[in-house]
Amino acid sequence: MNKPKTCCDNSSVHNSVDEIHAHLLHDYNMKVIEIEMTLHQARQTRMLSKVQRYFNSTPIRHAFSRWMTYATYTNRFYTISELVTEMHSNRQTISTMINECEAEGYIVVKRQGSTVACQASPILLQKMEDYCRWRQSIAKSTIGTAFDNLVRFEKLMQKRFT
Repeated sequence: MNKPKTCCDNSSVHNSVDEIHAHLLHDYNMKVIEIEMTLHQARQTRMLSKVQRYFNSTPIRHAFSRWMTYATYTNRFYTISELVTEMHSNRQTISTMINECEAEGYIVVKRQGSTVACQASPILLQKMEDYCRWRQSIAKSTIGTAFDNLVRFEKLMQKRFT
């Protein structure tokens, strides 16, 4: 005869913990997907300015804006070779973007001999900071609660069962 489960039965508690964790992970995963969908939609529709149109037009340009802003934030300049390696691109693509962005004033370029290095200009930096504020608001409203719930639950369970 099977013994009825009680509130203190460890297997029952473990199953409940696993079920709650699975639910919280599922909710978090859905929110991550929602935010990725929102970001994709934004890249297709946030074309209000010349800067947005340029950097939202292709994935490599989009990424380039991040590298340039990071360079400014870290007070450094990226060389073409570093960008080719880190962005998994080629010299021609990177050189073209550098020339286009320099002409528009989106980046600052240093030339020393045959070395070309660059970082974001104040214009690009301002636009990226605007984007980061927008990104923060959608992250908070879309994923924030799901992430917090998951982290809190995992910390609680770690303390409780160790």
